[in-house]
Amino acid sequence: MDFTIISTFINNNLEIVLLAIAASFMIMVVFFIIMLVSNRKLKKRYNLLMKDADKGSLEDMIKGYQKKIDETYVDAKVALEDLKLLSNQVNHCIQKVGVVRFKAFEDIGSDLSYSVALLDNKNDGVVITSIFGRNISTSYAKPISKGTSKYALSDEEIYAMNKALGLEKK
Repeated sequence: MDFTIISTFINNNLEIVLLAIAASFMIMVVFFIIMLVSNRKLKKRYNLLMKDADKGSLEDMIKGYQKKIDETYVDAKVALEDLKLLSNQVNHCIQKVGVVRFKAFEDIGSDLSYSVALLDNKNDGVVITSIFGRNISTSYAKPISKGTSKYALSDEEIYAMNKALGLEKK
């Protein structure tokens, strides 16, 4: 390669060469500023991401989060199983109640007798009736299965059961 040709070209076009070098320098300064701003934004995002990392690496932080996710997944499965168990238990708890007070005998002055229907979500339960008289008070309990009883129910017991089932106004 002949350096004299290059040297002659530079001497003849010195102004153009200096202008090209200056333009290149300005472009490089602009790119440097853009990279500096981009680097600051990236550093802010990195610091925000790593603020709870306790001087650890990003990999350690991600592993820690993965461990927490795994633990949460196990806890959620246990909670779901407990919820299913509780849901099953709730179906067997008393959820429907109907109460009827009535006068069993004409010579008794007040509505001292009563029937109470206590039913679960499947309409299983019991009807309890207490008949109050002057000299004696008697109680009866009749099992209810799927909204019916194998024992004959009095009108008051049927009314109490219908109230529990929502068939009568309370």
